[in-house]
Amino acid sequence: MFLILCLVVFVSAFTSFAQDSGHHDMHNSLENYQIGNVRHALDDVIQLGTNHNLLRQSGQWVGITWKGVQDPQDDDYIALYAPANVSVYETSPVKYQWAVKAASHRAHGTGSIRFRLLNLRTDMRIAFIRNGFTFPVVAAWGDVIRVANVNEPLQGHLALTGENSEMLIQWTTKNSQAPEVRWGLQSGKYTAKAAASSMTYTKEDLCGAPANAQGWLDPGTLHKALMTDLQAGQRYFYIYGDEAHGFSQEASFQAAPTIGPESHVKFLAIADMGQAEVDGSNEESEMIPALNTTRLMIAEADDKQLLIHNGDISYARGYSSQWDVFFDQVEPLVTKMPYMTTIGNHERNWPNSGDRFPAQYDSGGECGVAYERRLQMPRPAEDKPWYSFDFGPIHFLQYSTEHVFAKGSEQHTFMIKDLAGVNRTLTPWLVVGGHRPFYIDSTNNLEPDGDQPAARALRDALEDAFYEYQVDMTWHGHHHSYQRTCPVYKERCLPFNADGTAAGPVHLVIGHAGAGLCLNTLPKRPLFWERVELTHGYMRVEANGTDMHCEVVTDVDGSVMDSFTLHKPPGWQPKDADRVEHWEKSVLGTAGMSGQTTISAQAGLKGMQDAVRELVLGHGWIQRIVHYIRHHIPNMLHQFLNPRHII
Repeated sequence: MFLILCLVVFVSAFTSFAQDSGHHDMHNSLENYQIGNVRHALDDVIQLGTNHNLLRQSGQWVGITWKGVQDPQDDDYIALYAPANVSVYETSPVKYQWAVKAASHRAHGTGSIRFRLLNLRTDMRIAFIRNGFTFPVVAAWGDVIRVANVNEPLQGHLALTGENSEMLIQWTTKNSQAPEVRWGLQSGKYTAKAAASSMTYTKEDLCGAPANAQGWLDPGTLHKALMTDLQAGQRYFYIYGDEAHGFSQEASFQAAPTIGPESHVKFLAIADMGQAEVDGSNEESEMIPALNTTRLMIAEADDKQLLIHNGDISYARGYSSQWDVFFDQVEPLVTKMPYMTTIGNHERNWPNSGDRFPAQYDSGGECGVAYERRLQMPRPAEDKPWYSFDFGPIHFLQYSTEHVFAKGSEQHTFMIKDLAGVNRTLTPWLVVGGHRPFYIDSTNNLEPDGDQPAARALRDALEDAFYEYQVDMTWHGHHHSYQRTCPVYKERCLPFNADGTAAGPVHLVIGHAGAGLCLNTLPKRPLFWERVELTHGYMRVEANGTDMHCEVVTDVDGSVMDSFTLHKPPGWQPKDADRVEHWEKSVLGTAGMSGQTTISAQAGLKGMQDAVRELVLGHGWIQRIVHYIRHHIPNMLHQFLNPRHII
């Protein structure tokens, strides 16, 4: 019996390790398509047709019909290829729908469905494919669907630059030669304009398959233009495109607010959202809830000024067309407000490409290139995706958990310098954002990239600094859940100060925006967790100089599933003494002691505190034993009894 138990534990651990490598876990349903097994065996009896052969604008619906399918099966499907003349042996479809969605398919070998087609800057073609994804057989082709305007300006999204009087707009065409943005204070009246600069990326810029192989689709030309001399808080109307090929529909945004405690801001925050097809294609996608999250955020976008998205953006994972789907999904939202992001494992990680996890395949070969070219944040340089910006009464520090962040690293040096330079008179609130969680309720304790090892590494490198510089909150994702701690330092809750301020940072996990939920929470939750919810949703935030109010909205019905408020008195300034005192009280359980304690008693207590510190901190072997017992034994047992969820 003991040997059987050991074998089960070994197999379970090995399976988890193999899955955790990131090379075999699937998030994007196109990853299931086995390109190496494709056969091309046309069946002349099958007839495949469309009701439109010209795509006049992106998002047009096209009806598809078929008949003549002999021995129809459940694993027959209709797929879209782009470009139209692509080799099916080298390129995967960009989308598909199962033929059995049509009730007549199994009975008669006939049916019809509808595709919503995006302008992919190239002609496209429909195929009828049999035998599922493992051994696909291309059995019939429909007519080519041509694109009327390959330079239709699409995928618009705004971003801040770090200068309060500026706003960056990015968009995509095939090869526009004179792209520009026009803007003004009145709808339809554009009194200013600016030429755009352009860039792209090629297969050669990417790191591996599928990104530079079966998932490749030319991204077109990526344009960016800068709107300048904006007045704080003023609404501007704008269009982007060019004279030769046309401009976008008009959109509007509110310029960044005045930096200072007198500003009042409203904005949204998410992580790990991804994308899904509006027409129901790619049914096996785990990210279908992303559509509802996006819909709910769009519904309240008119009075919001900013969207924060901390990692795992589109989950394209090397399938370039999924970036098109993602930006089509969020365009109504991110053309109304600046969209500020951090990089996640599914944007960056690839073996030996320079990230912190040298054996992870999570980006599908994109290795950060697609993300950084498509989302221009005010970073210091390419592949250095850390930056900061002020927004009203808040200073945001955004960093990469996928790059080295250890003490002495370039990123760590940047972060400490930024934290030390924050003007808390102007921006009393300080929020730090990244991807992998700083604190996490999760059973995933596998080295090197499991939730708990990554969180411990982050705390080892940064927790003292976050405490010293009095960070108010951290917002992370990666674990697909919503989680909130108490004000915490060194895994202990801290009491609130006499003035109502939190004595330590509150850590949030907001990775519940759309990707499949992670169910692997601990059987016994540490006391510093105040809320853990396994429900999709997003966070809305309202802040001024004295209050930051957060509401977490559930996708189920749009109701609020958690809310809390942090407070600072007017004119608040950081105080070192209070925080040291709170930490000492928390460590030794004296937070509730009476204020009437005598001086001699306080001196005696201080001596005891020093003795305890010397015993624990001065003997590394004690630390290691305590750390192992607290972190490893419960998780090893729980992982055996409860299968873990891969993220």
